[in-house]
Amino acid sequence: MDKLNEKQVMAEINLKAQPGPPPTGQTQNFKFVCLEYGEVQSPKTELCPNCDSTVWTSVTTSTTTLGYVWFCLCYCICCVCSLLPFYLDTFKTFRHFCPNCGALLKTVKPSLTTCKIILIVIACILLFFVFLLVIYIGLKYIGLV
Repeated sequence: MDKLNEKQVMAEINLKAQPGPPPTGQTQNFKFVCLEYGEVQSPKTELCPNCDSTVWTSVTTSTTTLGYVWFCLCYCICCVCSLLPFYLDTFKTFRHFCPNCGALLKTVKPSLTTCKIILIVIACILLFFVFLLVIYIGLKYIGLV
């Protein structure tokens, strides 16, 4: 008898565990998001107006002027952070070219958010004070101060 009750309980559990279709009259809302990894820096399919064909672009990268300014400021103080512009996408410009005719299809510059701009300004102010401190220590060592 105990075995019969156990089988009946297992059958009830199996019946409860089986998912079924949603009841009619109810709709299910879902959001489908498709992101392409490296959307800015990877090749994309674009329509080339010169050769009138859809092609996978070839991408070239260059560092922006802000990146070179950051590099020069940090390099003067011997700061390791001077190499950041050559590794971060924020300091780069991506140019998409047609591989068939070589026409420039799109130029993409990652946008600077307010937070990034504030961090860059704070970092520049700190670098300036470190630079002044290094000059002061050097002058003190020489004996001019």
